[in-house]
Amino acid sequence: MILNPPSNCNQRGFTLLEVMIALVVSAIIAVMAFQSLDAADKGATRTNEVLNDINKIDRAWQIIAADIRHIVPPGTNDRTWIFKGETLDGSGEDADQVLLIFKRRGWVNFSNLPRSDLQLVEYRVLDGKLWRDFAPEYNRQLADVDLEEDDGFHQLLLEDVEDIQLRFLHQGVVTSRGKSVLEGREFTDDWLQDWPDATAGATGLPLAVEITIKIKGVGSIARLFALPEQFQTQQQ
Repeated sequence: MILNPPSNCNQRGFTLLEVMIALVVSAIIAVMAFQSLDAADKGATRTNEVLNDINKIDRAWQIIAADIRHIVPPGTNDRTWIFKGETLDGSGEDADQVLLIFKRRGWVNFSNLPRSDLQLVEYRVLDGKLWRDFAPEYNRQLADVDLEEDDGFHQLLLEDVEDIQLRFLHQGVVTSRGKSVLEGREFTDDWLQDWPDATAGATGLPLAVEITIKIKGVGSIARLFALPEQFQTQQQ
């Protein structure tokens, strides 16, 4: 029997250079995959942060809208009635200022406590934070009520507030200018920044309030609130 001679074909493994190239390619792929996952994770985190900010802003607007909707109109026999507003003067980050203060009704009494459904409500900015202070109606003069300390409850609405602008519409402007007072992109520029305004004859309640809030990283957001029609009728 004749046996075939062994084959002389070269059978060799990977060289060190080939192994190094393979490791480098694998490392590059791993880094790219990690960067993609890291970017996706950061994107998801940022999306959650934005959604959380939007929810906080939307909740703040809902609270403001509910307060304005239930504002108590001026009463001839109510010596403690009040509605005052003042646009923010200066930077919100350094502010310590009351913006709005008024009475509202419709305070829900879940526990059926022996108390009024009226509240004294105050909005103020302190060091870039928008606070809502409120207290039950004590039938006391405003000078005797300390909403920011002992007499009030405090609700943090927004942080990183850079600016808050208020604009108040009163009947005199509507009478003198007609429909043009509500026309144009900058229709609130001629509205009052403070309320009441003795010079303009603006007392009682305004017909409407525009509130513009500027938040760091978000920008400016404006909302227009018309006071209930029955309040407007009382001033005409």
